[in-house]
Amino acid sequence: MTRVLVSVRDAVEAQVAAAAGVPFIDLKEPSRGALGGLDPAVIAPIVAQLRTSAPQAVVSATIGDWPAEAADEVAARCRAVAATGVDHVKAGVVPGGAALALLRQLDALRRTEGLPIVPVLVADDGVPWALVDAALAAGFELLMLDTVDKRGGSLLQRCALADLQRFVAASRAVRARPGLAGALRAEDWPQLAALAPDFAGFRSAVCAGDRAGTLSAERLLALLRMSAGAAQA
Repeated sequence: MTRVLVSVRDAVEAQVAAAAGVPFIDLKEPSRGALGGLDPAVIAPIVAQLRTSAPQAVVSATIGDWPAEAADEVAARCRAVAATGVDHVKAGVVPGGAALALLRQLDALRRTEGLPIVPVLVADDGVPWALVDAALAAGFELLMLDTVDKRGGSLLQRCALADLQRFVAASRAVRARPGLAGALRAEDWPQLAALAPDFAGFRSAVCAGDRAGTLSAERLLALLRMSAGAAQA
């Protein structure tokens, strides 16, 4: 069953998600970009709070939007976010000349330091197959597709359905758990359920206003009901 991932920006929104029973809670600051990061000093107490209020939930956090060339900054941020106690550290990888080198560095941090890193591969212009193949060959346990420009349509509008099916199948073939995100809408759920990724990420669809607005408990519960209904169908 595909799990719902919901991104939250503070302790209040985290509690809304916990009360609703969200299975995968992601910590980020949407006003700072697609993978806008919260300060680790902010992340740590939210994680501690969620371990009590939502002990079954998986908790992740982003490191922020960094260019692939900023290798030292990316490594430092990954270490700082991992130290907050999250289950997964999400690090964006934008296709380009330095992307494969960054992916190799993230893999080294995972292997040598045990950091629970999830590469988030940017798919604004379609599935970046070279990065997907490299990440799967490296053996990352979780792998995610996302978009940077949230105004340009959802991931399902930017990537061919056959490519998304191939991404999920290729991940499953090596026992990696694939995730999909990128301006996803509640009405996308039936198609997402058919694709059957391990998780699907939402922010704007469960906010009052755009993704930088406030998390809406009503919209969140509606999405969770839809996902539960699809799982039982």
